[in-house]
Amino acid sequence: MQNATSNEWLSEAAFGICRIAVLSLYREPVPGSGMSSQLLFGERYRISRRSEDGKWLFSAGENQAGSGWMLASQHHALEEAEFEQLGQLALHVTTSPISQLIWDKTPLHLLPGSQLHADRNELFDWAASFSFRGESRPFAEKLTRRQLLTIAGSFLNAPYLSGGRSLFGLFDGSWLQLVFKIGGYRVPNYLSELLTAGEEVGLSGMQAGDVVIFGNEKGIPSQAGLYAGEGQLLRIDGKVRFLDFDPENWLPSKNKFPNAQVLHVKNLMKK
Repeated sequence: MQNATSNEWLSEAAFGICRIAVLSLYREPVPGSGMSSQLLFGERYRISRRSEDGKWLFSAGENQAGSGWMLASQHHALEEAEFEQLGQLALHVTTSPISQLIWDKTPLHLLPGSQLHADRNELFDWAASFSFRGESRPFAEKLTRRQLLTIAGSFLNAPYLSGGRSLFGLFDGSWLQLVFKIGGYRVPNYLSELLTAGEEVGLSGMQAGDVVIFGNEKGIPSQAGLYAGEGQLLRIDGKVRFLDFDPENWLPSKNKFPNAQVLHVKNLMKK
């Protein structure tokens, strides 16, 4: 019997684009494996490996959206030239809780953070190729801190889901990545990568819109949230919610809990 987890590297990278509402990526190329991330409609990806049975492809999403094994049946192939061309086109990011796209005479419901590429000669000719109902914004236009918090608040009550990256389930890193993506910024999808992202500002220099990363005394991150100002933190605790947060109580001189420390406070609006 063939080992379902065996896989092989491709001699040349392959390319694709998500053409369904949500494309799940898994830790292993086997049914029932936990999710590592999800891609949303319009996000491109690169493929580096495939399982020996050909049913799974290892993909890495663009702009640090995450990586993992996807079902080959959900792969929408692009030539390398098409992949690169799409990366040069004007990009709009959906902001509505649910948007509707009629593409190729087929209805699709898109979630916040989905991507629409706009160009006269692209496979998305806005006037002729599809009908879009919803709200979107140009990715090239960066939001202010307060506008970013408004986007973050639109995810209130979205449930926690390990590996999830959509309105129907999120984890700390994926939620922050989506919020900043909609706001026009590129940030990592995983907590471990947030440790070296952006500009360190510390508790004393914290402003509304900064990211607070929690962890243990060994520096291992476990959670993160978005400081909303006025003693409030937006964070995933079972679901996205507001929690009380007094920076003074988290100073090293006052916080004596080794497994609940503020490791970093980051301004992710700066590279």
